[in-house]
Amino acid sequence: MTNQDIETFFAVLDHGTMTAAAEALFITQPSLSARLKSLEDQVGAPLFHRGKGQRRITLTDAGQHFLPLARRWQNLLSETQTFAAAEKREFLHVIAAYTANQYILPPVYQRFLERELPVNLWVESMRTDQAVSAVARGDADMAIVDGGLHYDLQIEAKPLFREGFFLAVPDNMTLPEPVDATALRPQDEILVYGQPEILQWHDYWYGVDARPLLYTDTPQIAERLPFCGKRWSIIPAAAAEYSLQVYNVHIYHLAHPPAERTFYLVTPKGRALSAAAETLLEDLRVQVRDMEGITWY
Repeated sequence: MTNQDIETFFAVLDHGTMTAAAEALFITQPSLSARLKSLEDQVGAPLFHRGKGQRRITLTDAGQHFLPLARRWQNLLSETQTFAAAEKREFLHVIAAYTANQYILPPVYQRFLERELPVNLWVESMRTDQAVSAVARGDADMAIVDGGLHYDLQIEAKPLFREGFFLAVPDNMTLPEPVDATALRPQDEILVYGQPEILQWHDYWYGVDARPLLYTDTPQIAERLPFCGKRWSIIPAAAAEYSLQVYNVHIYHLAHPPAERTFYLVTPKGRALSAAAETLLEDLRVQVRDMEGITWY
């Protein structure tokens, strides 16, 4: 018994006449009759009443008993085809820096998924050293990380874009722009020490002994604290754009901002990017193209 036999059985059952079933299968009526006879020979009994004068072919008792078996065959075939299609789907594993996955990449992933490509996307956030190690081991297809690359012969890295930093203050706080660091009090600062560029800027202007109002390793904490009084924080450009949309803050340019940080694409050495990975990177380029403070290489 074959899938063609089951297809023939349901074509006759659904269309009710040999002529209509043959047309639905794009075969001649004699070919359909031959297929049906072959199936009935295998079953050992006629499956349809085909008397003269019948306007619609109906199932025999044997056909009624065969029907649930045929439906199980049909369901199994459908599940097998679904499984085969899933196995053919590409798998794209992307690791990115925490801030990139927080502020920059979500719209990129959304645009990528809307393309409905035959690709399953797996996204993770990691520190740069963890991401590089994962790519070097072959556990990920690509990583988008912000500096701090360690030497590894198993990877290739190229710069993708640069990101600058801005000053965030309460929306009722007015300052002359660009803002000079000497106009800010370090005791009011929410210091994102997890960004080395920000920490170096702080130490340069206020000294290593200057104590900020709050230390935090991530800009997510800084942006979520209510900006009131004279609190201020230096945050990455993408975080600044996000904060403007969500929180009551004012974003200023600094007269002497921290050094820009560079994001790199890390891939396994000698392995070409897949078409899906190239598509995602193009979506990323489009995403950052119009973001203030971010420059694509």
